Amino acid sequence: MVSVYVSYAWKEEEQNRLVDKLEQACNARGIELLRDRNKIGYGDSIRQFMDQIGASRHVVLVLSEAYFKSEYCMYELCRIHDHGDVRKRVKPLVLTGTSFHKPIDRGRYLKHWETETANLEKELDGLTDPKYTLKLRQALDGYADFRRRMDELLYMLADINSLREDVHLDSDFAALLDRIAPQLTGKPDDLFRARITDEIRGILAANARLSNALRAALREAGREPSSDLSTDLCAEDLERALEDLLFPATRSLLAALDSRQPEFADTWEAAKSVLAWLALLAVDSACLGQAERSALATGRLGFEIVVETPLGVELVSSRYRQIAPRLRVPKGNSDVVGKELIPEPSYETGWGEDAALAALLLEIWAHVFPEELRSALSAHDLRKLNSALRIRDKQKTHHHYIPVPAEQASRLCRPDFYRKLLDKLPAIKVIFFRSSGGPPALLVSDEIDLMMIIREFLTIPDNLAQRR
Repeated sequence: MVSVYVSYAWKEEEQNRLVDKLEQACNARGIELLRDRNKIGYGDSIRQFMDQIGASRHVVLVLSEAYFKSEYCMYELCRIHDHGDVRKRVKPLVLTGTSFHKPIDRGRYLKHWETETANLEKELDGLTDPKYTLKLRQALDGYADFRRRMDELLYMLADINSLREDVHLDSDFAALLDRIAPQLTGKPDDLFRARITDEIRGILAANARLSNALRAALREAGREPSSDLSTDLCAEDLERALEDLLFPATRSLLAALDSRQPEFADTWEAAKSVLAWLALLAVDSACLGQAERSALATGRLGFEIVVETPLGVELVSSRYRQIAPRLRVPKGNSDVVGKELIPEPSYETGWGEDAALAALLLEIWAHVFPEELRSALSAHDLRKLNSALRIRDKQKTHHHYIPVPAEQASRLCRPDFYRKLLDKLPAIKVIFFRSSGGPPALLVSDEIDLMMIIREFLTIPDNLAQRR
């Protein structure tokens, strides 16, 4: 995945909202946006993160008057300049009302840093004991460096052709993002379907038993298989492919194998993998764009989708991340859910939001670190938890998320409660879902029917074991 850093005056609320929208656009392109609130954990070094911005291959600069007067922003801009090749690496985004293209406009920023330098110098000169002021002296040198470089930096930025803020917003930052990761030719859904076909082709190539059983199932259904079995499966109606082909082929094959032998386990794992990739064909790719547009302010996969079941949440969120869903049938439950779904804990009657939030954080911890249970989480624990979630998400080794039924009346199902959670744990995913109120996210005739087909498939080994 291509990554891009963003350098902006993060204390300005307007700029935060703009970067939220940029992050949503990046997610839609498969670009990872690295910003302060998802990369700097509690207690982490701000300076170290700014140095990473300075050395990065791609940097979006959100330029404003506040940017050019910010000590942090100017430090980042100077580090970017130090690493060279600035024109290829930076992608300027100039906020409406920001003036620096004319020489007369640039002069006032030089004057600003002259004043800042003079004020700090005066403060230092006023100390009766000049000892132990190394860091303050270094800050003074930094201000003087900003003043020295300002003319060259502003001239360089003024010479880079950039679009107006409204043009970027109206086009979902297309021109900017094209310079980072140009969109591939072809329809995105066609490209994803091709990937699903390739994944299934690889699975079947490694398991001749399953391939032969599926060919036999196709003939039994009155269709002669082609030389490309994977394409045959993906071209079928999904529910028919699962119910009439994969289900009977897997059941008959496993029934003929000894469950104590490795061939049984290998075949079962292959069949489950085929099921997982096929199930993603149920997702309407258009619904993902709609979900992103209604995302929470954090933009970290905190969106609302229209599905009826936990299975639907797992399929849509897996499709969003372009990974195979990890499905299971919970004991004593008729649903099919994601293996790494994090259920909400049982909240005690009368609990306030703080107590409920603490309980939810403990539930998340228990799913990520089940071997190390806690009765309360420290600030250090939260850092570890957030870091683990971030790495697992980036490497796609796990798929942790919290599904929230948006139609429930509980105040703990409201977005503002989960914003508090995301403030403490920005790497967790929150997905709101409702059964109506928009186009369904799954392209199936009956979502409950699909879930029951998959549930029966996932219980094949257990049902066979009961009959033996």
